[in-house]
Amino acid sequence: MSVAFISLLVAYILSGHDRTIRILPVTPFIALSGLPVPEIPARAADLVHAAAPSGREQTARDALLAVSTLARPGVLPYVVSAICHTNPEVAGITVATAIELQPGDVLIFSKAAVCAAPARAEQITFSACQAAPRSFANVVLVIFRQAPTAKDSILRGLINALPGLETYLEAAALQTGTDELEPVIKQTVRLLTDANKVNKK
Repeated sequence: MSVAFISLLVAYILSGHDRTIRILPVTPFIALSGLPVPEIPARAADLVHAAAPSGREQTARDALLAVSTLARPGVLPYVVSAICHTNPEVAGITVATAIELQPGDVLIFSKAAVCAAPARAEQITFSACQAAPRSFANVVLVIFRQAPTAKDSILRGLINALPGLETYLEAAALQTGTDELEPVIKQTVRLLTDANKVNKK
């Protein structure tokens, strides 16, 4: 480094221009770039946890977007699991974002989320069913099998996500004569299928 360059740098600093220098925030994309794949899920969860509570949902979304760009599709379920385990309060936006990025893996994401944060079954059901309404029956059954004690919460999540199903669920419960979730959901699907056939005539 030349003496002339050092002199110019010192003069620049002494002039007060250094006050304009700002450290740019590290985005999830930058933080996750270059990491070995096995380290990505835990690091993504750490980034969400380190964010201010009001910014954790956005950070979770940004982290998932980054992973979908940086890694193969098979990595995303592990990231969903890690984020939901460390930050259960953002389980809803996490599963919804993952489904948005890889719609074909809705059941994998739902299972990963509820296994990591079973107390958030209602939130996960709501977000997954809203993001993939045509898959509601399979989503509900996958979540229920992982969190069987959360039946009422799962039903609330389903009805809040898809209010039009409530009358079908009630009719299905009457027809099956049980309050067990699986037969009620399967009968609800049959009633919906029959109603759609009638509407198409």
